[in-house]
Amino acid sequence: MSAPRATRGAHGIALIIPALNEEVTIDAVVREALGVLGGRDAEVIVVDNGSTDGTVARAASAGARVVTAPVPGYGRACMTGVAATDAPVLLFMDGDGSDVPAYIPALLDAIDGGADLALGVRRGPAVEAGSMTLPARFGNWFAGVLLALRFGRRVHDLSPLKAVRRDLLWRIGPREMTYGWTVEVIGGALRAGASVAEVDVGYRRRAGGTSKVSGDLRAATRAGWRILATVGRLGLSPPRPSTVGAATGAIAAVVLLMFVAAWLAATPGATLRAGVAVWLLAWPVIAVGIGVGWLAGSVVGAGVRHTVTGTRAEPGVGHIDSAEGR
Repeated sequence: MSAPRATRGAHGIALIIPALNEEVTIDAVVREALGVLGGRDAEVIVVDNGSTDGTVARAASAGARVVTAPVPGYGRACMTGVAATDAPVLLFMDGDGSDVPAYIPALLDAIDGGADLALGVRRGPAVEAGSMTLPARFGNWFAGVLLALRFGRRVHDLSPLKAVRRDLLWRIGPREMTYGWTVEVIGGALRAGASVAEVDVGYRRRAGGTSKVSGDLRAATRAGWRILATVGRLGLSPPRPSTVGAATGAIAAVVLLMFVAAWLAATPGATLRAGVAVWLLAWPVIAVGIGVGWLAGSVVGAGVRHTVTGTRAEPGVGHIDSAEGR
């Protein structure tokens, strides 16, 4: 399914736009994006994900390079676009006119400033009223909380408008090819300790056509389930050494305190005051144990990352064996 080598782009930046039946909006989206990217070594790639209307012709006439991902799946379409270019910086946005290309330079500035992943966070006065449904807002918040509990870093949007370094995407190797692709990329970046920047961006109501999720209870439920399942899978992945170290330190501190408490209980003449003292000392002792364990785990983890090398194929779409929908 990967695009042939002869068709791969050699630009420094590639904007990838997954599209399914977006003939009403795609030409304006492409033209607006090209206008913003003018003067940069960049191209726009529209990935047709099985359209039955004039999406392909309109995208091509507007100046985009069109590639095809015939098997449905948002993540699959994104990765097909990745496979069609060698660009070291990859941008993603939707093709329905809701994302605002004028914020692309801010995302690229974040990448130039050292970020590995730059997320457009839809908040502030530039977000058009009614452009985000209440379920979408709740889903963003809930997924952000779950990721924070797992990785210790809060993100505020599962944004369709984002920029990522190709080498980070290579390290993550996304496997989720449907609605959970974005959360897997974000979670994978957090797990890898990558630099993640959040950039406030505007957002608009869909410019035309029909939403694939909003207004469709079945599609919205399916999307929510895929996102939660992806977060759950990320949560079951091996934790970072610093997390293991902190947990180990906490357990060691609790065991030590149990021995002290048992010794006091077995000592004739032990007073209630001594027991209270042990209880009061428990919290700082546990805190110190967590801190020492976290530090030791971080040092060990850094050593492992420094000394262990491996090989991994660049993520593409050839390995996918699921025909599940977007």
